[in-house]
Amino acid sequence: MSEMDKVIGYEEIKTELNRIVDMINNPAKYHELGVSTPKGILLDGEPGIGKTLMAKSFIKDSGLKSYVIRKDRPDGEFVDYIRDTFNRAAEEAPSIILLDDLDKFANEDKTRLDAEEYVAVQACIDNAKELDVFVIATSNDCSKLPRSLVRAGRFDKRFYMPLPKLGDAKKIIEFYLKDKKVGDDIDVEEIARILDGHSCADLETVINEAGIYAGFENRLQINQEDIKRAFISKLFNGYASADSDPMSARRIAVHEAGHAVISELFCPGEVAFISIEAKAFGMKGIVRMHEEEHFGEDFNNIEIDIMTLLAGKAATELILNEIDMGAVGDLCCAGEKMSMLLDCTAAYDFYSQPNREAPSKNTADHLDTVKGAELSRCYIKTKQLLGKNRAFLEALIEAILEKGTITYKDIAPIREKHSVA
Repeated sequence: MSEMDKVIGYEEIKTELNRIVDMINNPAKYHELGVSTPKGILLDGEPGIGKTLMAKSFIKDSGLKSYVIRKDRPDGEFVDYIRDTFNRAAEEAPSIILLDDLDKFANEDKTRLDAEEYVAVQACIDNAKELDVFVIATSNDCSKLPRSLVRAGRFDKRFYMPLPKLGDAKKIIEFYLKDKKVGDDIDVEEIARILDGHSCADLETVINEAGIYAGFENRLQINQEDIKRAFISKLFNGYASADSDPMSARRIAVHEAGHAVISELFCPGEVAFISIEAKAFGMKGIVRMHEEEHFGEDFNNIEIDIMTLLAGKAATELILNEIDMGAVGDLCCAGEKMSMLLDCTAAYDFYSQPNREAPSKNTADHLDTVKGAELSRCYIKTKQLLGKNRAFLEALIEAILEKGTITYKDIAPIREKHSVA
């Protein structure tokens, strides 16, 4: 069994890496074909998704003598350490060097990418090309790296590792649960939908936090409610607690239900989690979406996204007949998305040129007018849809108020009974 087989998910990337391992371990058959082994690999992606684990698994499968360089010393010493490590690797060739968190090697911003650390790495990679020293690197944001460093010839293979989606999230959750004592109510599918799009480290943290709740309450097993509480606590830096003021709780429930109804009407099953129990940095409610990978890629989906953002305000006006004072963030996001449609795609007219950097005052005034008009159109359409589906909206509000936190399993029967789209 390959070490990389122990890494959950990323099957296509593992196939590519296994191919390179085979080239390292069986060079003769590739030499016969006149091809050479790639000189470097860069694994890029969000923190906590297992890039270093993948790199270490690759190293183990390669069987080469390995060295690791990570930023763990002052700048001057670190540059010398980089050079010394490459020299030692060359003496032990064939060998492999892991440059872990390469984007943290220097504290430079994107406008100053000529830091001494990167210059040293580039020179060392160039010197190692003919010395049978293989380089693999990890990065949280390769845009912070000099283009000259990550070009082909230094890193022939670059792989982006995305956050785990639903299928992989289920496997990761099952892995972290296997050594925990859990109750019969644990539903891995539900947990995966709630945590979809979060890193492996986030998944592990939430499950461990759930165990802490169970232990503190002197229970012998972790239950599903522990998982939900831990999700709110760890990922939103808050705590789960119902609002003691009934009217305040109702306002929050109405607002969040509005978001959820519009999302469910266009994309049934997309809402994974709704809670009015999240208390963190002024936030009092959450609607957590399970988005398909294609979501947001076309014009219609972006308009749906805008309508979903406007739906909290629309629901508040429709149900409570008052202005929503908690919609500021939603309105800003909706405005930004509408500006993107206008500025980058000329979605509504050709008076605005795509990517025009310095529009005239007339053009800017026109864009503002069109933006306001299109946002108003989306808002009216959103409010009409909510009015048409008022029974769905009101039933969802009551379910949220009753339970405090609900998931897609609670939402589906309400939608099926009441929605008329």
